[in-house]
Amino acid sequence: MSMLSIRPATAEDLPFIHGLAPRLAGAADLSWRSAEEVMRFQRSFMHETLEAPKPGAVTFIAEDEAGERLGFVHAEPMLDIFTDQIAAYIPLLAVTEAAQGQGTAKALMTAVEEWARRQGYSSLSLDVFASNARGRAFYARLGYGEETLRLVKDIR
Repeated sequence: MSMLSIRPATAEDLPFIHGLAPRLAGAADLSWRSAEEVMRFQRSFMHETLEAPKPGAVTFIAEDEAGERLGFVHAEPMLDIFTDQIAAYIPLLAVTEAAQGQGTAKALMTAVEEWARRQGYSSLSLDVFASNARGRAFYARLGYGEETLRLVKDIR
């Protein structure tokens, strides 16, 4: 793959970022949820997270040397429930289909980890759909361990 650069996102990047909602929603294999429910959740979650970011939040864009956007990561301060200290949390990370498996997500994670260290955070957490085996394996390779697991039962 071509040389990557990571830069802070601007308002002009929002259409690209929101355009990755189907990739994020597609990572969820939730038999008790319809595809429409998952997509509605994903679009709403992204809108709430990105259109009015929490104070101290950051969004990075990965792009190639031609300026083509390849992916993004968003991180924000969040209370660590175990230490009562403010830590960093990643609610969103996505890359384009063409960038998948090319090191783009790893470069974005490296950038956000460096950002979190500069902020003085001692930990960085994220959520991933339990059914997203590829994503879970990726995060495990980067040293992330599972801390909690939410279980759901459809009782309709």
